[in-house]
Amino acid sequence: MKRILILLALCTGLPAAAAPKNDAASALAAMKRATAYMYDHVSVDGGFVWNYTTDLSRRWGELEAYPTMVWVEKGTPDVGELMLDAYHATGDEYYYDMAVRTARILIRGQLPCGGWNYKFDLAGTASEQRWFATIGRNAWGMGEHGHYYGNATFDDSVTASAVDFLMRIYLEKYDPQFKPALDRALDMILASQYPVGGWPQRWPLMYDHPDADGTPDYSSCITFNDDVTPNNIGILLRMALLLGDARAVEPLTRAMNCVRSLQQGTPAAGWADQYYLDLTPAKARDFEPAAISTVRTRDCIRLLMEFYRWTGDRKFLDGIPAAIAFLRAAALDPALAAELGRQPGKGRILCPRFFEPGTLTPLYLHRKGLHVDNGVYYCDQNPHNVIGHYASLVVIGVEELQRQYDTLLALPAAEATKDSPLLGHARLEMPRYRTPAIAKADPSRARAVIAALDDQGRWIGPLDWVLVPYIGPGSASDPVPDRYEETVGDPHNTASLAAETVEGISLRTYINNMAALIASLPERSAR
Repeated sequence: MKRILILLALCTGLPAAAAPKNDAASALAAMKRATAYMYDHVSVDGGFVWNYTTDLSRRWGELEAYPTMVWVEKGTPDVGELMLDAYHATGDEYYYDMAVRTARILIRGQLPCGGWNYKFDLAGTASEQRWFATIGRNAWGMGEHGHYYGNATFDDSVTASAVDFLMRIYLEKYDPQFKPALDRALDMILASQYPVGGWPQRWPLMYDHPDADGTPDYSSCITFNDDVTPNNIGILLRMALLLGDARAVEPLTRAMNCVRSLQQGTPAAGWADQYYLDLTPAKARDFEPAAISTVRTRDCIRLLMEFYRWTGDRKFLDGIPAAIAFLRAAALDPALAAELGRQPGKGRILCPRFFEPGTLTPLYLHRKGLHVDNGVYYCDQNPHNVIGHYASLVVIGVEELQRQYDTLLALPAAEATKDSPLLGHARLEMPRYRTPAIAKADPSRARAVIAALDDQGRWIGPLDWVLVPYIGPGSASDPVPDRYEETVGDPHNTASLAAETVEGISLRTYINNMAALIASLPERSAR
């Protein structure tokens, strides 16, 4: 949800502070040196993963990657967007040229269906299948990487981030080299939409990997989790208003109505993360039960309010009171919250993430075992000893949701929709900057950022995401601990964090440091 609100914003302003002339020259030089190193020494033809050891001998995306891999998920498109941001901030064509390199590598990794998987391997299908059979298959808790589907995913903004970047770079100069790939991606978003208005997690549809208990492969379910539906709604809006493609209008309307129609009834009048095609809540990964999600409910409330601002149609507000009532009813008793050592703060509630559909019975997430060959996830009503990698308890700002709803309800429709691009009351434009870190950056950090750049143009520091290497599968006869802390760190689980501190090159550090330098530059006229 946060992503769609960022991307739908109009041109953003620059931070108020600006560097003196000499500092600006130093910032520009540091930006160029760091970017040259990242593209010329770290990238694979303009594609990136998340983290690298200093000597580039090992690298990681969400899992350890081969040297020939490019990570799309939270990786390569983000750097492409940063390059266009740097181009806007400096006017230097070098950054546009680097964005082109990134766009071209993404196009190389585009699947025939028009979308992208979490990553792609330039060494070919056999290499990627070997990765899935070893590193991917043994990543306990990351079931999305456990199978080679060969199709595209909407999960984690993977396809959406690539589409958004290609759309932006195409609109930058209307360079026709990007249009065929963009068209293929947009065609996929249209083709993959279900009649009810939602989207599956993966496309083309496959049913190859049901759970051991017979639960159907969840990748074909109508998916809200990780912003699958909101992201595609945002793309349809931009497709209609920025590209002038009228094909997007009806699917956009259908998708907005889908969000409204999948709200469940009382007492748990919220939304699930995903739905079977009979529109009932669906199970996904082992720790994602068929349930009503308080997180998804919060996000859908925000989304419905946005739809009202776009359309002025009050039907999008009708279900919000019941949804807020559900969130209030979901709040943990203060004594239990205190027992668990959680204090949500004023105007906020602590509540279970999941509830059994049609009830107020919470579902807390647990696991036992060490790895994929002897581990199992399960749910019950015990809020203690829950898993640590996926929150069973979440904090919801319910009073702020209530305030926003009350304010919107009190506005005349004409006032509520005064900035609606869909009604033509405002012009939708590509924002000047699309890297969220720029708006959050502290320009006063620029001198420290420049000083931290080494003589090769690298920002070296401790990596926050280093996983154990693949050493082979575990055994079903291995111990089966049931305390969460004892289930973590087994060397046969390729999703285990390494115990030692590793220094290296972080893509996120590069993006954040570039954002600080961009924020420190004197303002240029908007492109």
